[in-house]
Amino acid sequence: MELSQIRYFLDAASTQHITKSAERLHISQPALTKSIRNLEEELGVPLFTHKGRNIVLTYYGEYLREKLAPIIDSLDSLSVELAGM
Repeated sequence: MELSQIRYFLDAASTQHITKSAERLHISQPALTKSIRNLEEELGVPLFTHKGRNIVLTYYGEYLREKLAPIIDSLDSLSVELAGM
């Protein structure tokens, strides 16, 4: 599991839309899709399911988001603090 995969996953979970997340992350839609698929394969569970043109978190995706979001928020806060030193 790579930090970039985690950030991509969290953004897609936030927007519930692969194309919008790819635009926000400044990466291609296929690259984002591949990153999320690789994460799902590594974990052995589906993180998203399709709902029309959008995506929604599965039970596993929701669990992962709940665990990872605070960690990423802490890392981001630490980066800001260190930059201000």
